[in-house]
Amino acid sequence: MENKAVLLEIFESIALITLNRPERYNAVNQDLIEGINYVFSVIKNDDNIRAVVLTGNGKGFCSGADLTTMGTLSPEDSRDYIIDNYKPILNNFLSLRKPIIGAINGTAAGVGAAFALACDFRVMSKESALLYAFINIGLGPDGGASWLLSRQVGYSKALEIATGGKRVMGEECFKLGLTNKLVESNEIIDVAKSWAIELSKKPTVGIGITKQDMNFSLNNDLLSTIEFEAKEQVAAFYSEDLKEGVTAFLEKRKANFKGK
Repeated sequence: MENKAVLLEIFESIALITLNRPERYNAVNQDLIEGINYVFSVIKNDDNIRAVVLTGNGKGFCSGADLTTMGTLSPEDSRDYIIDNYKPILNNFLSLRKPIIGAINGTAAGVGAAFALACDFRVMSKESALLYAFINIGLGPDGGASWLLSRQVGYSKALEIATGGKRVMGEECFKLGLTNKLVESNEIIDVAKSWAIELSKKPTVGIGITKQDMNFSLNNDLLSTIEFEAKEQVAAFYSEDLKEGVTAFLEKRKANFKGK
């Protein structure tokens, strides 16, 4: 891939995505948008990849939209740009049937915070932070940032964070449930990779189903969710991993899942 704004490394059964505009703190421009979409298409279509780590190169995870791009657009063009570009990216996060771990080095700000919260799991340090910076320049959240935050911490706390415009540091993120693991800064990537490898050894079809079930349940009632879960379960019934899981249980041994 000629686009160097987003790097993709594949080793063992995991993929490492690196946002690679360190001179701009990985601010989101068109190259980065196209790069993210490209690497997600690769990961989606490669059955050998069973877990994903997303991080940023340099001192920060992602500083949000590159204002040198957004600042040149009219209000209406900005609206269309957000819908046309951010909506597909966030859909890539939510629809990927593989677990995504955000290795949040430094600050994830603006739409970068949305990218961080769109990951299924997060690893942060005390120096890491989420920053809803929109309000600091007179904007409301975009890129799904309001939806993602409110479902993590509830309406009132989400509104406090979004209107406060202050960094929510790693330790507070951990207390609020905005990150799953709190580690030393130099351990973020290694811990995220180790976790991804652990997840890659689980039944990937089952993880994908579980992810879709959880996302569906956020906007639907119990009875609708039961029906959705039952329909999703069909894929598991056909999977090789289910057969292996049942056989391993009966034989009283550890299952050797293949992700198929």
